[in-house]
Amino acid sequence: MVKRLTGYLCVVFFTGCATLSQQDCKRGDWFGLGVQDGRSGETSERLSDHRKACAEYGVAVNDSQYFAGREQGIREYCRIDNAFEEGLQGHDYRHVCPPSIDGVFSRYHSAAYAVHKDRAELDRIDNELSSKEISLGDNKLNDKDRARIRNDISQLRRNRDRARDDLYYHERQLNDFRHESQSYR
Repeated sequence: MVKRLTGYLCVVFFTGCATLSQQDCKRGDWFGLGVQDGRSGETSERLSDHRKACAEYGVAVNDSQYFAGREQGIREYCRIDNAFEEGLQGHDYRHVCPPSIDGVFSRYHSAAYAVHKDRAELDRIDNELSSKEISLGDNKLNDKDRARIRNDISQLRRNRDRARDDLYYHERQLNDFRHESQSYR
C-alpha cells in the first residue's frame, strides 16, 4: 500500500512539472507561448521549465521567438488596471514589469491582493461560524460542550468584526488607488 501510494505521488509530482505536452512541443508556437506566459505574468524562468518538458520529446525551444512573444505579453500584463484585477483574483505578482512601472504596479496589486485576502478570511470565518451555530443545535451535547461552542462563536464574531474592519480599510485604500491610477491612463 505504501509503495503504491509513493509511486502514485511520484507520478503526480513528475507529470505536474511538465509545462507542455508532446503535442505543444511539436507544434512549436514559441512566440504564442511567450505571449501567453507574458500575459500571465510568468517570469523568464518559465522558459527553462518549457525546455525541460520539450527535451523529454526531443524538441528544442526557439528562445528568440519565445522572448519576443513574452515581451508582447508582458506589455499587456503590465497595464495598471491589470494590477487591480490580478490582485483581486488572488494571483501573485512576480515583479515582471519594467522598472518604470514595477513600483506602481506592485503597490496597486498589493492593495487589491489585501482585499482578496480579507474577503477570503471573512468567508472562512463565516463558514466556521455557521458550522458552530449548526453544531450548537445538536441534542447530544452536554452543558460543558455547549458553553465551549458558545465561547467559540463569540470569539469568531469578534474575529469577524476585526476582519470586516480590515476589509473596509483595504477597500477604501483600493478605491483611492483606483482613483489615483486614472492619472496613468
